[in-house]
Amino acid sequence: MKKIIAFAAAAMLLAGCGASGAEEEKTLRISAAASLMDAIGELEPVFRESHPDTELVINYGSSTKLRAQIEQGAPFDLFLSASSTDMEKAADAGYIDAETVIPFAENRLVLVSAGTMDSNVEDVLRNPGGSIAVGQPDSVPLGIYTKESLDTAGLWDDLDGRLVYGKDARQVLTYVESGNTDLGIIYRSDAAISDKVEVVGELPPGDTPIVYPAGIAEQAENTAAAEAFLELLTGDNGRQVIVDYGFAQPEDGK
Repeated sequence: MKKIIAFAAAAMLLAGCGASGAEEEKTLRISAAASLMDAIGELEPVFRESHPDTELVINYGSSTKLRAQIEQGAPFDLFLSASSTDMEKAADAGYIDAETVIPFAENRLVLVSAGTMDSNVEDVLRNPGGSIAVGQPDSVPLGIYTKESLDTAGLWDDLDGRLVYGKDARQVLTYVESGNTDLGIIYRSDAAISDKVEVVGELPPGDTPIVYPAGIAEQAENTAAAEAFLELLTGDNGRQVIVDYGFAQPEDGK
């Protein structure tokens, strides 16, 4: 009798493990740059409708922070980065299948304020008054792009003492929207979705194009779903959403 009970318990345990594995396969985990939050949010219901049995879990943050989480073992199936450098590092370290990496969007930097300004970008930045929100220049793609752009224009050193640093693109936008800073340097896509900031003008481009690449995990638990979401993102529907939310298509060269 004890042998029968023991066998039954073992069978139930194995069945439970099988069910757990099946549930894991039904989950699609995406690590996505914070600046993509609204665009991806627009595509979520489209994906859920075509994949009703797949649970979609999205982790937003700075691309550099997301890469660090991936390197520390955080589970993910698809990485949507605002930084080609972070994608390359993740692929070189074996976390991303390099053959799946594809650019799906580009962005630009703009200077924004909480009110209308008639001056151009350079005049506003050279004016000694007013605080400016920017991304962390040593760890956040937005901040790295910002410093590169302002260095190229010979403006970075002049801003010493005026800068307020944000942990990601959305925090920088929030600083300006809330009035915590007078100005902010953000992505054009973030300015496009905010009704609380005015664009003063576009910053000059730095040496590094702001390209958003996508890549599937080398050890993805749900490769099929990751491929399906990537197909949605790079298809006609996804391309239109990308443009609607202020991004540019990589081939536009704008």
